[in-house]
Amino acid sequence: MKTLAVVVGLALVLLGSVSRPADAADLRPTVLAPNPFAMTPPPAPLVPRPASPAPVSPPHGQPGPPAVTYPCCAAGYWAYQWMPTAYTTYAWVPGYVTEDGIMVAGGYQPQVVTGGYYQPVWVSY
Repeated sequence: MKTLAVVVGLALVLLGSVSRPADAADLRPTVLAPNPFAMTPPPAPLVPRPASPAPVSPPHGQPGPPAVTYPCCAAGYWAYQWMPTAYTTYAWVPGYVTEDGIMVAGGYQPQVVTGGYYQPVWVSY
């Protein structure tokens, strides 16, 4: 009997919640809060600069020969030169007890790390 009452009550709830078509008076627009993470609109396009009235003159003096000769134009070959590097880092050294029973505290000690890299070098004939 209780089961029948629960089923009837559930049926009445479901029939009462069946939605009817909304009238135009029931509809209202959804107003959303502004998004704080939205991007700002792009700035207005920049106005092009007017052309200068006179062309810019080159610097005074005669141009000299180029200071660098490119490998495509010079006889030679590529070689590699070792470039040593060294830097200091700090390593943790744990504490210990000496033979006399004195405790030495641990701490960070400077440590030099060496290394390097090969740098390409153009060797002329």
